Amino acid sequence: MKNDMQAAASALGVWGVLSVIFGVLILAWPSITVKVFLIILGIYLLSVGVVMLVGSLMNREGRWVGHALVGVLSVVAGMYVFAHPQSSALVLLSVVAIWAVAVGLLQIVAGFEGRNNWLLIFAGFVYTLFGFYIFANPKGGAIALIWLIGLTTIAAGISLVVAAVEANSAAKQLPARR
Repeated sequence: MKNDMQAAASALGVWGVLSVIFGVLILAWPSITVKVFLIILGIYLLSVGVVMLVGSLMNREGRWVGHALVGVLSVVAGMYVFAHPQSSALVLLSVVAIWAVAVGLLQIVAGFEGRNNWLLIFAGFVYTLFGFYIFANPKGGAIALIWLIGLTTIAAGISLVVAAVEANSAAKQLPARR
């Protein structure tokens, strides 16, 4: 169990770091073109998906299916972004919104399991609220949405890194398997 918790903490930490890097890249270039944004988004989604999918498949004890689902959703969303670069902004925003709501809800559920990890729950609410915001305002300004994506991803990423540190600390207190 200790190794499983440490592996899960590592996956959360990597996801959080990738989220912060993605958010900083978006904020560094607020006038980024849609094409470059799509490339960065596709790389981010594929990276998160691979990390979550591989991590969950390597540690198939406990509740690994949710992490695997997040991985699959992220990989599919990333592949969609690369396969259809000429898609309208509305389709892209819908894909991002669906991904954000799905991942957010899965994080909220995972956060309530076990020790009630409030930081994971917070990250889930951030993603979920962001997804609903996109659905409610699909014609909002592109620059405003890019900034919101950057800030949302940084906030969620920081929460995920802190949650990973807390989970790793909790795992260290568990006895080692014999």
